[in-house]
Amino acid sequence: MTNHVAIDVGSNGGTIWVGRRDGDSLDVGEVYRFDNGPVERDGRYVWAIDQLLDEIETGLLAAEREYGPLSTLAVETTGLDFTFFRDGEPMRDPYFYRDPSVTSTLDDLLERVGKREIFDQTGINHWNVPNSLWQYHYQTHASPEIVQSAETLVMLPQVLTHAMGGSVNPDKSIASTAQMFDIESETWATDLLETLDLRTDLLPNLEEPGTKVGTLDESFAPGLDSRPDILLTATHDTACAVAATPFGAGDRTFLSTGSWFIVGIELDAPRVTDEAFAVEASNEYGAEGTTRFLKNVTGFNLLEYAREKWREEGNPHEYDVIFSEMADTDPFGPLIDPDADLFMAGTLEGDIVEKIGQYCRETGQAVPEGVGEITRCLLESLAAKTAYALSQLQGAADVESDQLNAVGGGVRNEPFLRMLAGATGLPVVAGPVEATSLGNLLVQMNATDTITDLAEGRRLLRETADLTAYEPADRDAWAETVDRMATLADRVG
Repeated sequence: MTNHVAIDVGSNGGTIWVGRRDGDSLDVGEVYRFDNGPVERDGRYVWAIDQLLDEIETGLLAAEREYGPLSTLAVETTGLDFTFFRDGEPMRDPYFYRDPSVTSTLDDLLERVGKREIFDQTGINHWNVPNSLWQYHYQTHASPEIVQSAETLVMLPQVLTHAMGGSVNPDKSIASTAQMFDIESETWATDLLETLDLRTDLLPNLEEPGTKVGTLDESFAPGLDSRPDILLTATHDTACAVAATPFGAGDRTFLSTGSWFIVGIELDAPRVTDEAFAVEASNEYGAEGTTRFLKNVTGFNLLEYAREKWREEGNPHEYDVIFSEMADTDPFGPLIDPDADLFMAGTLEGDIVEKIGQYCRETGQAVPEGVGEITRCLLESLAAKTAYALSQLQGAADVESDQLNAVGGGVRNEPFLRMLAGATGLPVVAGPVEATSLGNLLVQMNATDTITDLAEGRRLLRETADLTAYEPADRDAWAETVDRMATLADRVG
């Protein structure tokens, strides 16, 4: 059987999976897991590329030991981040997108090009995530010597695969997250970049997901016997997660959970309309040319920073304990807008627990006290904000949803999934947990004709994945909670 390797590099960690088709089922397994996160170097938060490559080498060796010769591999990562190459090598480690400095020139950018013009060209309209366009503008001003001497701009997945023997050419899914991609023509938005005096000659050629871009170089993982082909999957992790969302007939609505939540609807074509602009919806390119019509919501990273704070203070921080303490608190209490500026600024710096208290005081709400109340505040806020975002998308796309498919790490969080069903008023079908890696594998299988198309891959997942359904409850209370969230979200800042 053909062994495909999926390398998933997320903001907080990474996994390596091997997958193959066995008759009318999928044989998939995780072979390696590693920690990851931003590191501070020379005053910048960056991706530790050398460390990541060491982890990938270890994972490939583990994959071959367990499964035998490897046929193909592909890397997907979070979107947004990139670095500059000269003489075929990176000039420095890529910025990590939550580095606070990358937003420092945003006001200047928006004085030169308005949000509507950017949306009309790129289809991207979320402003709670520092897109590549912001970074490119910031680095052009903060490090002109780097940008002026560079030869190529290379997105994060291609930084990694280039070190293994692949080209620097990105696929359209990762490019579409950058706010530098023309969503209609499916090329780089060169007119926009030229308006901002950003170099367009640095942009590499774009490819479709599934394209072969090299073969694993002999110098990488020299202990490996096989030399697999390097493919472009849909190299943005959300594109992979949605590719592996096991939609049934008529299902198109999804929530990809993780450090960020991405709630959206899979469409056949972009929606670059007045209605989409008004609700700050974005369009991203997906596998097989689909469009993810979506909104980003700050996700579980807020809970993770709170857990880290509790751990440092010697307070309970394990999931089972904080959920147990949450169960002893009253539901439908104070809410925070997870996308408020206060929390964007606090994702890497500051005391997130204190910021929650500050937000509640500023909005006239009771301040949650203790681990249980804060956990409930965070989870109910995430459920309510997701429901509000989904209602906006449904209106802008004129789509009604019969159910919500939730994938990613949040599938393990049963209390949150029950809240989510109540908040949206929709049955929530949860699973698979590792949708990102599975989608990576499906794109590779599709490229090598192991499956006919993604529809067949999704059918195989529905038949083999562990899926759990949650029905909505407490609808009146949740409807009032979502209304409260809408009021908070409409506040400035």
